[in-house]
Amino acid sequence: MFLEILIISIFAGLVSIDIRTIGGTMISRPLVVSPLIGFFLGDLKIGFLIATFLELIWIGLLPVGAYLPVETLPIAVVATSLSIIFSGKISENVPGIIVFCMIIAIPLGFIGRWLEYHIRTFNSYLSSKVVLKAEKGDITMVSYVQYLNILISFIKGFLLCFIPVFFGKGILMNIYQSLPNQIKQGIFFSSWLVLALGFAVVIEIFILNKYIRYFFISFIAFALLLIVI
Repeated sequence: MFLEILIISIFAGLVSIDIRTIGGTMISRPLVVSPLIGFFLGDLKIGFLIATFLELIWIGLLPVGAYLPVETLPIAVVATSLSIIFSGKISENVPGIIVFCMIIAIPLGFIGRWLEYHIRTFNSYLSSKVVLKAEKGDITMVSYVQYLNILISFIKGFLLCFIPVFFGKGILMNIYQSLPNQIKQGIFFSSWLVLALGFAVVIEIFILNKYIRYFFISFIAFALLLIVI
């Protein structure tokens, strides 16, 4: 399992470079990351379920301008990895396991945003140094700063995913198994509340009159498609 966790963490580190350094191709979104991890770990269904939950909740949070949203990459990676690891050893209450792992992983998104804020502050300091060097005719520091920025992004994404999964999987599984059945049932039923919350967020985005009709048309079309299938 160590090799799988290491590969997933390296993947997360590489994808985190896309968020800020390469140009933002959106491959770091849960809709892409969670199914890929699910496929790699042998449970594509859990990957798609977590991707759906997270995208519904944070679909309206985009890194536009200087705004720093909650980083969904570590949430998606850690929640998907832990859910698949736990479900392989605890066969019952899979939706409850997914919600429990999401609850554990959500703080990582805020930690990632906090780290990103300080990284950008550090980058501003480096930029001033680069400008001073460039004014004197020395442009060698430009490439060094670019490589350093890529390395910092990789390390942040790698550690945010490797530490919780590798060091926390045993402890968190024991915590979940020690929970009373009433709490486990509550976590299970809260999975429906997560979906309701996600749909509420989507409706709020499409609440404008010129968009709301497209929301209902797509909802009805998808419902009919499920009936046909």
